[in-house]
Amino acid sequence: MRGLIPLAVLLLAASVPFGGGAFAQSFRAQTGQANCPLPLGPRFPASLDAMGDLPGTPPGAPATSAAPGADEAPTLGQVSPAAAGSFPLQLDPGLSEARRPDTKGDPVFVRGDRVSGRLDRDTTLSGNAELRKGGTVVQADRITYYEADDELFAVGGVRVVQQGNVFVGPELRLRIDTTEGVFRSPSYLLPRYQGRGEAEQLEFLGPQRMELRQATYTTCPPDALDWILRADSLTVDEQKGEGRGRSASLYFKGVKILAAPYFEFPLGDERRSGLLVPSFSLSTQSGLEFVLPYYWNIAPNHDLTLYPRLMATRGVQLGADYRYLERNYFGETRVEITPSDTTTHTSRHYYSSQHTIVNLAGWSGGWNFKGVSDDNYFVDYARSILASSERSLPRDVYLSRGFGNWSVLMRSSRWQNILDAVAAPPYERVPQLQARHDQRNLGGFDIAGFYDATWFTKPLAGAPEGLRVIANPSISYPIQRPEGFLVPKLGVHLSTYRLDSNAGLATTLNRTVPIFSLDGGLVFERSTSYFGKNFTQTLEPRLFYVRTPYRDQSAYPVFDTAVANFNFAQLFAENSFVGGDRVADLNQLTTAVVSRMIDPTSGAEALRVALGQRLYFTDQRVSIPGVAQRTDARSDLLVAASGALGPTMSFDAAMQYSVQDSRFQGVNLSWRYVPGEQRVLNAGVRFLRSEIGQLDLSWQWPVAVNWRTMGRISYSWLDQRIDPSTAQLVAARPGIVESVLGVEYHACCWALRFVAQRYVTAALTTTSTFFIQLELKGVARIGSDPFDTLRRNIPGYQLPTDRRDSPSRYQGYE
Repeated sequence: MRGLIPLAVLLLAASVPFGGGAFAQSFRAQTGQANCPLPLGPRFPASLDAMGDLPGTPPGAPATSAAPGADEAPTLGQVSPAAAGSFPLQLDPGLSEARRPDTKGDPVFVRGDRVSGRLDRDTTLSGNAELRKGGTVVQADRITYYEADDELFAVGGVRVVQQGNVFVGPELRLRIDTTEGVFRSPSYLLPRYQGRGEAEQLEFLGPQRMELRQATYTTCPPDALDWILRADSLTVDEQKGEGRGRSASLYFKGVKILAAPYFEFPLGDERRSGLLVPSFSLSTQSGLEFVLPYYWNIAPNHDLTLYPRLMATRGVQLGADYRYLERNYFGETRVEITPSDTTTHTSRHYYSSQHTIVNLAGWSGGWNFKGVSDDNYFVDYARSILASSERSLPRDVYLSRGFGNWSVLMRSSRWQNILDAVAAPPYERVPQLQARHDQRNLGGFDIAGFYDATWFTKPLAGAPEGLRVIANPSISYPIQRPEGFLVPKLGVHLSTYRLDSNAGLATTLNRTVPIFSLDGGLVFERSTSYFGKNFTQTLEPRLFYVRTPYRDQSAYPVFDTAVANFNFAQLFAENSFVGGDRVADLNQLTTAVVSRMIDPTSGAEALRVALGQRLYFTDQRVSIPGVAQRTDARSDLLVAASGALGPTMSFDAAMQYSVQDSRFQGVNLSWRYVPGEQRVLNAGVRFLRSEIGQLDLSWQWPVAVNWRTMGRISYSWLDQRIDPSTAQLVAARPGIVESVLGVEYHACCWALRFVAQRYVTAALTTTSTFFIQLELKGVARIGSDPFDTLRRNIPGYQLPTDRRDSPSRYQGYE
């Protein structure tokens, strides 16, 4: 590892695009800053380490250290590492730095205990001397000002305040109009970057340009210098928004952890090409991983991130992520290639490309492509349980446009199927043409229509294929009143099939099914109070009747149709199937009631309770092969409730109860407690009979001063479940499905995080990943980024925000 350190250190050499603005996240958002005050008293704080008088220091001048110091190193804080490609693109970049106003011709104000000099030539101030011009204030024991050259020479306790920045040292020579001069052995304070440091010499090179020799920089308080950056030289150009340094070393707890012979860094909101901070992680599938991304700022709205990855058990992987943003389209393309996986001894790859068109000459559209080299790619390389569960990867292209009350869609959808999806792949649509019509309030009537023509193919021998055309026009007459509504609706489903089948099905099929529905509801309100607080309570009963006659559809193929999930939204649907291949024969009535508690002053909903059930007047005869027909007279009872339990707690509950079997078919309960910033506790239960049975607990919580813990545990108690491919009960293994455990320590100017993740993939293999990150607030985050994992697993998780507020506009005002 010793050989890797100089390479890793080039993160400081990276002109990394972490300045802020629309493209990069801002310095303050990227780097936490603890509450460590940096005083700005009338004289520079004596807490800057006194090293004794320097040769030639005038009597009474404050002793300062000649140790290295760094002026604009705080902008290195803008290198704080985020995951490659995590910044929003911008169309129109703006200026990041305010330009220093021209002070030529401004009046000069001076004062001191004693004043002497020659008219129109020079003025000498002695004792509590002070000179002001433009945005510059100079204080010293003695100041000599040469009017012709607009130049001053100050000695003894020199203090300079310029645009809020404070510099203190024994001796200064400065030409005010050009901002050129030399400051010997200065200490400095930069409120904008919330940092401090020292230098052997600071040379002003012009407006907002300076060079420091033997410089240091830190955001730590004087009594706890846990980390410090040292550099032989630092050149800062705020007008160009850039800085350069040579021979830099970063020390943490007195140990050199990074070094770089040369580095560049951005200032303000500007972003630059260069190396990003390297990351380290450990997983059971790939072993120890080291990633050193390189960011290329191609244009304000185009960027490319290259991220070579070295994996202990799989070798070298080359990755690239290209993003672009234009006014009418945007997208992202990512490619990963492992030329020779040392475990499988094969070449492996992954690609993903998304492109979206928005109102390009009236058209919208895009594409979505994903692909992998082999079935086990996600099992071996995925870094989350969500990614490892992918089975059918899309190759989708679409184009759409609106024409008044009409909209059209053209689409082609294919799939790459991996693992168990190979045995039961979804149908491909090559192509699909779709049109929708929506005409509101035409003489009081609403007219709608859905029209679709799709050619279905399936990469499975013997599967029926062919053309399906659907037309579904409807007309309704909505009656809306404050006290309720009534909506009668009449529609018809027309469809025709032209099949090319080896499965014995007819090659031409036609279907016509009329559909009638009547939807109505009432709204009752009353004023009430609970626990001493006033509310408006509603009672909203609703009835929904549907009548659809039976049509024999057993000869029709099933291209894209399945039984709809039973929920509140489906209670008010006209078809119990989703997709276009089955139209359920229905003669049913949905009864439901909702009651809400509303705050009359804010309109906020404090509580909602809902119940719903269907009454079936006939048995359903239309079905999908392999799915039993419904014979119940009543559906399961649905109960839902959600609301706030005070200002810090909330809950959400949904239950499905089988009246016929007298047992719960499904339960979904969640509870959240958020008493303050970065304090959240979540608990939940998910149950769906023979499919899901999980307990879930997640949290982000401080456990001691400066210590925080965060994590998630998801436990499955099922020992049997239904295999979706066979619809048969199979054995399941109870245990922890996914777990995340993390702990972080926050000091004033640094933080250390450790996060471990373990999850079971859909292939029933276990993957473990470990993240370690050291954050030097104001400089960089070193290690692997755990925040995406924490945000995904902990609802309500908040990024670290323990930082000082932005400086006031009057900060440093004299």
